[in-house]
Amino acid sequence: YRHEYLGESIGVSGLVFENVKLREISDEEIKEFDNVLHGLDFGYYPDPAHYARCHYDAARLTLYIYTEVRLWKASNRRLFDAMVEAGLNLSDTLMCDSAEPKSIADLREYGASARAAEKGPDSVHYSIQWLQSLKEIVIDNVRCPHTAEEFLNYEYEQTKDGEYISEFPDRDNHAISAIRYATSLIWRRRGQ
Repeated sequence: YRHEYLGESIGVSGLVFENVKLREISDEEIKEFDNVLHGLDFGYYPDPAHYARCHYDAARLTLYIYTEVRLWKASNRRLFDAMVEAGLNLSDTLMCDSAEPKSIADLREYGASARAAEKGPDSVHYSIQWLQSLKEIVIDNVRCPHTAEEFLNYEYEQTKDGEYISEFPDRDNHAISAIRYATSLIWRRRGQ
């Protein structure tokens, strides 16, 4: 209960993120956010498309995640409309999965300021380590239930004998990927 519903780290050995805190992020807090970031992980089916909006407080090493859109079998137009309805402004820089240049071009045609997130050797590993290094990742689990579930349940890979190894799984991580893309201009800069 403490782990699943309250977001407390209780020492479950395989968890990747032990710095997650679940709580409501109020509208008053959101109005004060000045470093708002947007990320999009493309998907269709069975994998969903996932859009995330977050705020990074560098002084406190805290990431606040407070908006998500998750859709299955959605056209790029429907995805764009859902993101705008959720609060994406056309002037906001939307960092997207670079694996879909045609989808990025579609979003630009609709008016979004969409950019491909740069990927490189070990970018997944480095970005997840950067997220782990934060003091807190605060997730509004009412506004972002899929994001909360992913971050709380993301575990290191295991051997066939059930021993954890230092590899990150490439499954059930659509919200995590969207957050990695949203924050890519920050963690890539710190790594150079």
